[in-house]
Amino acid sequence: MQRIDVAMEAAKAAGAVIRDGGAQPINVQEKDSSRTSIVTATDLHSQQEIIKVIRGACPNDLIVGEEGSEGDGAASSRWYVDPLDGTTNYAHGLPFYCVSIAYCDADGIGIGVVYDPLRQEMFVARRRHGATLNGRPIAISARNELRTSVLATQIQTDDLPRLDRYTSRLRRFLGVARAVRSFGAPALALAYVASGRLDVFFEDLMSPWDTLAGTLLVEEAGGRVTDFAGAPRPHDGKTDILASNGRLHGDIVSRLSGR
Repeated sequence: MQRIDVAMEAAKAAGAVIRDGGAQPINVQEKDSSRTSIVTATDLHSQQEIIKVIRGACPNDLIVGEEGSEGDGAASSRWYVDPLDGTTNYAHGLPFYCVSIAYCDADGIGIGVVYDPLRQEMFVARRRHGATLNGRPIAISARNELRTSVLATQIQTDDLPRLDRYTSRLRRFLGVARAVRSFGAPALALAYVASGRLDVFFEDLMSPWDTLAGTLLVEEAGGRVTDFAGAPRPHDGKTDILASNGRLHGDIVSRLSGR
């Protein structure tokens, strides 16, 4: 199989696990005793299914997942996997969560898949081949002013200084945008920017498995993705993310910097 097919098959397999798990009692465990970062058995089982599919087709690739990694750390072919993005929503019965799978090579992000198992929406992007939703092309919105735009942002932390910075940023946008939403699943929010349902998404200190698939979706749909200063984002490590339809990007960067 081509890797694009591997990514979609893995997403569907994980989606089946998530749907089945939702019908059972959900046991929630806190990571590192943090009230805001949790894991369930469904997260772990979903990642196992993703690994099984990828490993069967691409045995030498590195797989970097939110719930653990495996493979050769020096491999140039890498998969970044979030088996259940939006675990808190899932654990509390809020119907907004997804599977996120990205494939990267020496040239950057090559494939991005975000799968919503509840709505059975499969967002797919391939480098230089555009972005689709269930096989149909998607594109970013055409809105060019904040007054008519819907933004999404969120934070997941116990750190009080970060919370203070977040609330300060939030106030800047609540006074100028049509609406500001917090959905709790960044990969799916990025897919919504790519499909024009949202105009902007931003969040600080995001991991690659949360953002790489959505980044390619937004870029291939005609949008722009940077850090808060407007600079390119690295593929590894935690960093801020700002994704937009492009038309609003400069205004958002200015407001994020307080200018």
